[in-house]
Amino acid sequence: MAESSMDKFCGSTFWNSSLSWHTNDPDVTKCFEKTVLIWIPCVFLWTFSSLEVYYILHSKKRDIPWNWVNVSKLLGTAVLFVLTVTDLVTSINSASSSDSGVSNVDIYTPIIKLLSFALSAVLLVYNRKYGLCTSGLQFLFWLLTAVCGAVQFRTEVRGSKEDLPESQYAYISYLIYYPVILIMLFLNCFADRPPRHSEYPKLQHPCPEENSSFLSRLLFSWFDPLAWRGFRRPLVDSDLWDMKHEDSAREVVPMFEKHWRKVLQKSERNSPTHQTRASYKLDSARVDIVDSSTKKKQASILPALVKAFGPTFVFGALLKLIQDLLTFVSPQILNLLIQFVKNSEEQWKGFFYAGLLFVTATIQTIVLSQYFNRMFVVGMRIRTALVSAIYKKSLKVSNKARKESTVGEIVNLMSVDAQKFIDLTAYINMIWSAPLQIILSLYFLWDILGPSVLAGLAVMIILIPINGYIANKVKVLQIKQMKNKDERVKLMNEV
Repeated sequence: MAESSMDKFCGSTFWNSSLSWHTNDPDVTKCFEKTVLIWIPCVFLWTFSSLEVYYILHSKKRDIPWNWVNVSKLLGTAVLFVLTVTDLVTSINSASSSDSGVSNVDIYTPIIKLLSFALSAVLLVYNRKYGLCTSGLQFLFWLLTAVCGAVQFRTEVRGSKEDLPESQYAYISYLIYYPVILIMLFLNCFADRPPRHSEYPKLQHPCPEENSSFLSRLLFSWFDPLAWRGFRRPLVDSDLWDMKHEDSAREVVPMFEKHWRKVLQKSERNSPTHQTRASYKLDSARVDIVDSSTKKKQASILPALVKAFGPTFVFGALLKLIQDLLTFVSPQILNLLIQFVKNSEEQWKGFFYAGLLFVTATIQTIVLSQYFNRMFVVGMRIRTALVSAIYKKSLKVSNKARKESTVGEIVNLMSVDAQKFIDLTAYINMIWSAPLQIILSLYFLWDILGPSVLAGLAVMIILIPINGYIANKVKVLQIKQMKNKDERVKLMNEV
């Protein structure tokens, strides 16, 4: 039913497997080119534009100067907008003719493209106004547009070799349209100039990541100069950059303390009231002061950490989910490649599977590296917040509490315990990632090995208590080690 409605919408066949898959010369229908391959980038842009708006509203930088990059982007978008308007007007004029074959897709698809190009231009202007020198949304939008548009470009070029196109205007229009798309993709590989105004203090050696392009951040190419410098000679302190503003204690600590104060206030409200009363005993003629309040409930630091650093952590967890799913895509593609070799199908399918395997592995590597980068950044910010909170608490601790906690314990809290959060954030997602990987592995192995998979599952279940016993022993030894460290620091301070 959905396919027949798309056929009516296009006035032609939407999908033809004989043309696209079961053939030695694969191609897609005109309807598929004008709908799915154009709608995918547009839907992506409109779906994630809210994230771009969020970054714009929370930006602390302003006024990027006009330069050749953003001016060229604006001009390129304007050219595409004019070409699409011309396509729309041409389709409307053709639709007014009684003998024309213009369908609904020729009217609605240009409108969708117009709205998307207009949104892209608006985001470009506001990115310049609010100091965002690069945009991952814009780069991915133009990348998807270029990849999806390559199919229609191939169709137009091949059509020009065989015979004259049905519409000379549509042929020439797309030969102008697609190169402009490639130019826009090329321009989005570069970052704009640094903004003129910033709420952050000016740094002597700013981190190059702040003013690098999205592609540079994706591939970590902004780090290459430091790596090459370290390869040629030993690095010194002057080679290092200053801390990024978003990762500095000046930004992290106030954000954490704002949520921590709310947790403390909530804990105070939920704690029992402190009541003191006098009790008189007749037999001894003695007055006793009785404190009727119970022990105060300790406030948990977890809610403050979640509210302060949760969004970045959740985004990293999403990257981990994507990476886990891609881990099982590669074996399936490899299985299809093996089936292709056995059955000797169309030759182009072998190249398709090999290319798809390469693309999947590349995306998987990029996503995994970005995941660890996000998690270590979150761990570093948590460590900064905790060290600051512990240090402030140690300055205000009472004499009674000072007797209960040694200097070594406080130092270990700031150095060793806080450092553990950097390792914890990177691997805590294994709590849900490991069961997911096990379930998917068993599901796919069942199709290959059948009931034999249960033997491996049984061995894994048997090893769980053994691993738990070993982990418990390690935990006991770590606690003992930390106590020894406390004593060592205390002894060194006394010396």
